Amino acid sequence: MAVMKHFANFLIKHKIHFLSWILFISGEVVIIGLATGVFGDLLTYASHYLLNIVLFYLCSLWLYPKIFDKTLNWIWKLPTHLAVVFAIYLMCSYLIDNYLLKETNWYGFHEINLGRKFIFSQLWRALFFMGFSGFYFLFREHIKEIESRKETEQSHYQDIIHKRELQLQLENAKNSYLKAQINPHLLFNTLSFIYQDILSSSPKSAEVIMELSDIMRYSINCEFNEPTVPLKEELKQVKKLVGLQRKRFENEIFVDVIYKQEVAKVKFIPLVLVTLTENIFKHGMFQEPEFPATLRIEVQNNQLVISCINHPKRRTSIESMNKGLDNIRQRLAIAYGSDATINYGTNGDLFYVRITAPLSIPQPASKTE
Repeated sequence: MAVMKHFANFLIKHKIHFLSWILFISGEVVIIGLATGVFGDLLTYASHYLLNIVLFYLCSLWLYPKIFDKTLNWIWKLPTHLAVVFAIYLMCSYLIDNYLLKETNWYGFHEINLGRKFIFSQLWRALFFMGFSGFYFLFREHIKEIESRKETEQSHYQDIIHKRELQLQLENAKNSYLKAQINPHLLFNTLSFIYQDILSSSPKSAEVIMELSDIMRYSINCEFNEPTVPLKEELKQVKKLVGLQRKRFENEIFVDVIYKQEVAKVKFIPLVLVTLTENIFKHGMFQEPEFPATLRIEVQNNQLVISCINHPKRRTSIESMNKGLDNIRQRLAIAYGSDATINYGTNGDLFYVRITAPLSIPQPASKTE
């Protein structure tokens, strides 16, 4: 049952081939038979047309694709290979005719001679099917070229759509940024007033307020038209965040920020390190020496690699931790496209984040008229 179903699917898939051969063979048999007044038997027709069909598909599906490999080698490959194929075709035809003579009284012949007349008659027949197989080969190549062009155009349109989506996200980010900048002076003036008011009575609290004000000012004043900042600027804010928590918990925190001086000169999109540090203090355990948190920034294989590892608080929701990380993912996609990656999740009792990005933002391709 399965074999019959497979065969039926094969017939449906290649029905145009079967229909074409049926029409061609029927028409040729009838026309030649009426012209000569001689009709052969079914075995004769079946054996010779099967040989010609094999020749047709052998040339169009295997021989021609192998010969025409986009080099000038086809100049000598074509006649050489066709001569070999014709020799095989000639011998097969000769053997078939001799077999048919023994089994039938085909055309009234009693012997087939492998002479000039037989050779040239078979050559004409072989060239006929070799020629048509060449047209079929060219037709298939034309279809492949059209499909390849369609795929290229579709890929180009998808790239355009993707770029437009990124541009829309960028515009939305710009709008959010501008909204966040609306009259921030009131906030900083208020913090400055509080700082001045409590400086004499509580210098420690006043210092905390001033450092918090600096961090918030940095977040707001990151130049929007400058997509990257030196990491040394970002690291300053990270140190201030860590310093604030040390004052809050009286130095009982265990957060290590590890980097080499060469990293400080690398330019990167702002607020990524700040967001990772905030996540540690908001969702992680950092007051116990056996559960330290680590933020590591390094250069590996000409790429910037940022990794963050910490133990999450027992009541922390992983979904709440992902909000800031999703924001980082979107900003990385806008700035670096597919060249940057961010992976995060849990590994046993640890929550990890790993970010990789090129050392510079890819420049958009220049437009050509």
